[in-house]
Parts: sequence; structure tokens; C-alpha cells
Amino acid sequence: MKAEIIAINSHLLRGQVVNENACFLAQELTPLGISVDRSVMLKEDTEDLKEALELAEKRSDLIVITGGLGPGKNDITKKTLSEYLNVPLVLDNETQNRIISYHQNSGLTMPKYNQLQAMILMNSTLLENVTGLAAGFLYTQENTTYILLPGPFDELKPMFLEKAYPLIVKEVLNQPIIKTKKYSVYGLTLSQLNDQLDSLIQYEKNPFVGIYFEKDEAKIQITARASTEDKAEKLLSETAKKVKECIGDYIYGEDEKHLTHIVKQLLKEQGKTITAAESLTGGSFLDVISSEPESSEIFEGGIVTYSEQIKHHVLKVSTETLEKHGVVSAQCAIEMAENARQLFNADLAISLTGVAGPSSLEGELPGTVWIGLAQKGKETFAKKFHFGYKRDRNRRNSVLSALNMTRLALLEKPIKDQVFLETKDKH
Repeated sequence: MKAEIIAINSHLLRGQVVNENACFLAQELTPLGISVDRSVMLKEDTEDLKEALELAEKRSDLIVITGGLGPGKNDITKKTLSEYLNVPLVLDNETQNRIISYHQNSGLTMPKYNQLQAMILMNSTLLENVTGLAAGFLYTQENTTYILLPGPFDELKPMFLEKAYPLIVKEVLNQPIIKTKKYSVYGLTLSQLNDQLDSLIQYEKNPFVGIYFEKDEAKIQITARASTEDKAEKLLSETAKKVKECIGDYIYGEDEKHLTHIVKQLLKEQGKTITAAESLTGGSFLDVISSEPESSEIFEGGIVTYSEQIKHHVLKVSTETLEKHGVVSAQCAIEMAENARQLFNADLAISLTGVAGPSSLEGELPGTVWIGLAQKGKETFAKKFHFGYKRDRNRRNSVLSALNMTRLALLEKPIKDQVFLETKDKH
């Protein structure tokens, strides 16, 4: 089955907003075996939309239109589709009552064209807007299905997942059994993942196996479709087993949670606290830790220091270490981590020191980073990383690597290439 996405929004064409709707919809439709072959952006123009619909009908079974459902005079989507299909719009009373109640309760004046938000095509299936006011709908004529969704992403996403997705499975795809598993991955680049999963990745077959990257954290999605629960489950489990055999060491979760959440949960479960001493990351590690809900249970404070004076006077990094080894060193990272742990009386401490870039430091290239890890009752160590030349990405990868080291330490799993202060041995 082929699909096309039509976005109605002049702001998209002016570069004022990003079309995250198309990205989201493609990610949701593709695993269902629905190939999104085209995505177009249009201004609010009736003739342009009619022309786009005519073209889309010739090559697609499913046409998803986003935007233009609001109360403004430029919101032309519903009227244009009604004219194009020669199907009248009708008022959905429940949506209309909710719109009236909203304006009465908020004390706002209802816009002149507001009733348009409650209109849907005759004989279509209403898609209720659970976070906004404008109703969407699903309508099928002959061999083409049309889905209208609002433009704001915080309205489109819940409407699609809660209302449209089940209808697509039931009415468009004839009720296949769909099973999905998602793995959260860190530590491999996109090219490395593609290489290691080369024989398994398939975006247009069953089961679907796809890779999605979000700021250097990866998600591996496996979606299996079958006529029965048993067949779908078997297909899913067989493929999931192969994925884990290929990259199991880099999988940190089987859901959509990020590394920060995983670390917080482990700390809470073990009744432990964490702190950090940061240099090149400027507080980013402390920020992601403290931004988690109920972070006060695992975190009481930390320190951000760029200068050698603060490293020495506050963190008690020795003069010998700073003069002999410098700040970009295992010795500095180890002392920062151990002294921060003692300063904040934490069970575990992370230190981050290195060269974010774009310039070199102490003869070290941008992307050279030392991360120290101190745990109560265990020997403190550091690990060296080489990231790249992009400052923001170096800082982001430093934080993610520190989180991953923390996760492995809490799970008592091996961490490669540890460097210790006295022996400098690597294990």
C-alpha cells in the first residue's frame, strides 16, 4: 500500500516551522507496510490543494492531509476536500458543543469561522481531537482513503495514535495482528548499526526492522504483521533474537525511555545517590540528571568547573596532577570524580574533563575526553574517549557516555579500557 502526506501550512514553506508531522507519520505508517512515497508542503490555496489531491489519487491508496483545520479564513482544507470529492460537510454536534463550552469557560470570544472546526465530511468517521478543538476524520471513496489531521503536532500525534491508527489497522489493512518491539541503543554510530544489522534491516518487508536516531541515541524498531497472535509473536521473537545477537551489548532498554531515565531508575532501585564534577560539558550531565522527576531522591548537588584554580581549591585536584598531567588526563578525571563523591557524600560520582573544541587543549585534539567514575567501596577509574570535531556533539556524547558508564557500573557489568590512578593498567 502506498501513502502520500500533504501538509497545508505557509509557515513550512517560509522556514518558520519544521515539518515534524511528516517525520512522525512516516515512522508510524512504514512499519504497517504502508510505504510513504511522497510528502509535499503547500500554502493555503484551494487550487493548489485540488491539484495535489488529483496527483496523489493516481499514485496512492492513502492520502494524509495535515493542517488547515482551524477557525481562520485561510483554513481551507475541509472545504477544498469537500468540493473536490463533491461530498458535503456536516456538523458534528459533540465537537461543536465542546468548542462552545471551551470559549464560554475561558471567557474568550469565539472566532467567526469557528464552526468549521466541528465540520466533517458526510459519512466519514470522526477523529476526535483530544488535545485541541478542530475535528479530524477518515473518509474512503472508491479505492482511496483520506485522513485529515490538525497541524499542531501536540494535537496531531494523539489524534493519530489514539483515533486514526486503530482505524487504519481495522478498516484500511483489514485487521492484521501487529506486534512491535523497540530497543534503545547507545554506543554505535548509524553506519556501525547499519553494518552490524545489514542482513536484518528491511523497511518495506515483514517483519519491519528499522533504525531511528535521535541525538546520538538509537532506537531499533521491529514490527511484525500476521493473521494470528501466535504467528505475529513468533515472527517478532525470532527477529528480535537475531537483533540481540548482533548488538546485544549496546542495548540498554526495551522501551522508548532514554539513558537518563534508565540511570535514575537504577539509582532509585538501589537506594543510591549520584553527583558530578564537570568541565567541558558545563553542567549538562547535572542538568539531565536533575531534570528527571523526583531527582532529589538521587541527587543533592554537583560542581561545574572550567578553571584549574577551582579544580585545585574546590575539588582538591593536586598541583602535581595539574602541572604534570594537565586537565585532559586520567589522573585529573580520577581525582575530580573521587573528590566530588566525597565532597557531596554520594554513592557514585562522574567527572568529565577534556577538549570540547573547536580548538585543541594541552596538545589534545577536539573530542578527546576523559570520564572518571567513583563508587563508594570501589577503586576509582577513568576511561578515554575520542569523539570528533563538533563541539556540541562532543559535549552531548560525553554526557551520554557518562550515563552509559553509570548504567554499566550500577548493573555491575564490565566497562572496557578502564585506567586506574596508580597502575595505569587497562582491563
